[in-house]
Amino acid sequence: MNLDLSINELITVLNTELSSHHLPENFVIQNVVIDTRSPRISASSLFFALSGKKDDGHNYLAEFKRKGGLVAVVEKQDRTLDLLQIEVSNALDALQLLARYHREKFYYPVIGITGSNGKTIVKEWLYHCLKDRFHIVRSPKSYNSQIGVALSILEMTAGHDLAIIEAGISEPGEMIKLQQMILPTIGLFTGLGDAHNSNFQSQEQKKAEKFILFKDAETVYNIEELELIDAHLPYMDKASISNATLVYHLAKHFEMDEDEIRYKLSTLPSISMRLEQLEGTNDCLLLNDAYTLDMAALEIALRQLNSIANGREKALVLSLADDQIKLTEGDAFEDLIQSADLTTVVYIGKDNALGKIKKEVLHFENLQQFLQSPVKFEKTAILFKGSRKNSLEKIVQYYAAKKHITQLEINLAAMRHNLNFFRSKLKEQTKTLVMVKAQSYGTGLVEVAQFLASEGVDYFGVAYADEGVKLRNAGIELPILVMNPEENAFDDIIDHHLEPSIYSIELLQSFIHQLILRQKEGFPIHVKLDTGMNRLGFVQEHMNELTDILQTQPEVHVKSVFSHLAVADDHDENEFTFGQIRLFEILTGKLKDAIGYEFDRHLANSAAALNFAHSQFDMIRIGIGLYGLLGDHQDQLENVLTFTTQISQIKQLKPGDSVGYGRAYMAEKNITIGVIPVGYADGLRRGLSQGNWSVKVNGNSATVIGNICMDMCMIDLTNIPAKVGDKVQIFGDDNTIFEMAKHLYTIPYEIISGISSRVHRVYLD
Repeated sequence: MNLDLSINELITVLNTELSSHHLPENFVIQNVVIDTRSPRISASSLFFALSGKKDDGHNYLAEFKRKGGLVAVVEKQDRTLDLLQIEVSNALDALQLLARYHREKFYYPVIGITGSNGKTIVKEWLYHCLKDRFHIVRSPKSYNSQIGVALSILEMTAGHDLAIIEAGISEPGEMIKLQQMILPTIGLFTGLGDAHNSNFQSQEQKKAEKFILFKDAETVYNIEELELIDAHLPYMDKASISNATLVYHLAKHFEMDEDEIRYKLSTLPSISMRLEQLEGTNDCLLLNDAYTLDMAALEIALRQLNSIANGREKALVLSLADDQIKLTEGDAFEDLIQSADLTTVVYIGKDNALGKIKKEVLHFENLQQFLQSPVKFEKTAILFKGSRKNSLEKIVQYYAAKKHITQLEINLAAMRHNLNFFRSKLKEQTKTLVMVKAQSYGTGLVEVAQFLASEGVDYFGVAYADEGVKLRNAGIELPILVMNPEENAFDDIIDHHLEPSIYSIELLQSFIHQLILRQKEGFPIHVKLDTGMNRLGFVQEHMNELTDILQTQPEVHVKSVFSHLAVADDHDENEFTFGQIRLFEILTGKLKDAIGYEFDRHLANSAAALNFAHSQFDMIRIGIGLYGLLGDHQDQLENVLTFTTQISQIKQLKPGDSVGYGRAYMAEKNITIGVIPVGYADGLRRGLSQGNWSVKVNGNSATVIGNICMDMCMIDLTNIPAKVGDKVQIFGDDNTIFEMAKHLYTIPYEIISGISSRVHRVYLD
């Protein structure tokens, strides 16, 4: 924000009085905060003490003052504080008045988005398509409430030339307040769903309330009146096509070229949904969506359940709050569950709201009754669906296989985005081989491979045969390249139709011998060349001997020829990379002429696929780039991995107290420390001890103090609001793996592949 708002101007806007104040005449307010945990608090901040059902902002006036704040809008003054307090009858109304005043300062187009579903996705996709043409301000995350819209509007500045603002309502009378703040010149309606049905007399009333947003808009695009577009999109489900249709029409509205629009649509980013995939007991797989519930979300979750079941039976555990019971009225809800091919349906609630479902429903009146006599599941994919108020998380934890609260979160939606980003940079016929070796870089071999198979990759690469066998046993049918085929694993390779990398004459002859014993012919192999890496591979001097064997031995068939680039991520070494590419072209050309048939060529890793387009050939190998860990492309890739834990205990130390083994930290003053259950056995390297790393606690940086232990470590919580059980981010969006790697003088690969198997993997989509 950059409000440049004087105190006198503020008093006028809020229609209140202030007899005097002691601030300088040139004092201006630059930003607004509603949470004293905000890092934006300064002397030029304006704090609104909002009162809610669970908390009261007036309780934090002293904290605001302590952090340097000078001015607050309050409903009741605290006379004990040396703080300029502007008294109003309702702080939320005052915040919205300020937002309305601020909005009227700007005359550029403002897009207002409402509807039951898809608002955030449409907003972010619009930003993706229009960001090269406009300087856009948009709602942060899903800020579409009475408070969120006001804060979004206050982000508008004269430096922008387009605003995109979401508006969400849950009951009648709310939209008029949002409309008066947003004043959209262009309106987008994403459609009508079942959310908040119980608060409206009918769907017609709800739609009419939503359309209040557009009452003064010059142009309105209603998805219900638009023909769905036929375009190449990264996502082809109905909801995505509908959202992309709105984006297409807005792009046309701003006179974008058709080809540019089509390209932008083909590279639409993914927007994460909170669907957690967890490992369960008895070979069960858990899909936790115990956060929100409406028809569209239920449909998406059931679709996800189908995609991850992989031969398991499928179950739905559903809990509805009283205000959600109307969701079950009508045929749509019944048809949705009826068509889901579920083996077991469990309903938790006072009355069996699923009584109309033509399936056997196991009914429990409440959560306690269920936990006293839980349903036994074996080899089942289970979807848990409800809202936060239903506390289904307790049941999810009952079935979870691992209870270690230290977790590695794998954001599959971000991984999908990164995969599609790479695809957008490839020639049309270029295939994708994804490396899933070393447990998919520590993220889970089978889980990640199953996800990527559903996303349509062409090949998998593993380091050793046992990894390939594990994928086959999990139902993976895609071709699998084994990079390091050991002789004692040849039978596994043959039995499970794995495809070995052949890098020496000795290895080739040994494998052919085994094929002869097994009476196999035409078995696919991948020839590895050494073009300068000086690791595994045939060098130029061995090519004649290689071709002689390939010409005379029908037991093998060359499926591909490949090599590794040594410095594709180092622009200072471009000449070396160009030399590798030229040598690869020469050697593969001679090999093709000698054996007389076509094969695929692949040379490019993640970095080369983006930095050297002419190295793509017939296929690329994606590894670390899938996780967003390419330094040169951070603006285009998304972070996939977040390493988290929770605070186990909080202690107060006095001067002279020491912390941890070796008394490596000595307190020089009164401090607060937190103990967190993560140590070097989990993957938090000991080299990060003694202040070499900081974790994130409630948005604040907390330094690691003392020596990291095997199973835990200590952090400095002094002046950080925290309690036992609060989430701690070890690395993620706010403190990146890149930064951690620099502190350890290593690379991101080593960090993520070193995260222990005892760390609970959670998959989000």
